Amino acid sequence: MKMKLTIDKSGNLKSPFGGFRGHIEAVIYDMDGLIIDSEPLWREAEKITFKTVGLTFTDDMCRETMGMRLAEVVEYWYNKLGWEGKSLQQIEDELLATVTQLIIEKGTALDGVESSLNYFKAKGCKLALASSSHMSLIKTVLNKLKITHYFNVINSAEQLEYGKPHPIIFIKTAEDLGVDPVKCLVLEDSFHGLIAAKAALMKTIVVPDKENWNNPNYNIADYNLKSLTQITSLNIG
Repeated sequence: MKMKLTIDKSGNLKSPFGGFRGHIEAVIYDMDGLIIDSEPLWREAEKITFKTVGLTFTDDMCRETMGMRLAEVVEYWYNKLGWEGKSLQQIEDELLATVTQLIIEKGTALDGVESSLNYFKAKGCKLALASSSHMSLIKTVLNKLKITHYFNVINSAEQLEYGKPHPIIFIKTAEDLGVDPVKCLVLEDSFHGLIAAKAALMKTIVVPDKENWNNPNYNIADYNLKSLTQITSLNIG
């Protein structure tokens, strides 16, 4: 069945199965893998960085930690594989520096980012970004793509007690926006992020990478898209 997602002029998100899914006052974007094609760059940076302590990473290994905070990624692999010669903080700093440089050199926006931002802005929705990445990297990405001005709130889970899949990043973002979580729509690409948004009682649109297009785990999202371009092309508004 062809999915039809609509939002009326009052900001109501319509279900393709009939009726309204509730009033939408705010839209919260993830960053990595959703607005910027950074997941391949993260994988490249992880391979480069962990190679310095004698570890050879595969793409599948890198995907194990998608959606985690940087410190959690480093700790995860230290606990699983271990290494000598460099502290966890050194690896974290090197990984952040490497991925930042790769994004500056190679980073590009994913299809539909700006058109979707303009669409929701025209609907009168507040816009926010809630990412697991360091704030310094968030600023690098937004400056690179020239989209900082769209967002009313920009949050990083860097200094929060928990990262995704814990919902605190989304709950805090809703509070900062002054919007009830149930009136928020989250756009995510990772399963960890999707779980966090659902736990925050928010509506969800997931745009997974190609490897996960047919992954049944993502069916917990309210809507599962292949690209942000579908938000405006699938008869929205």
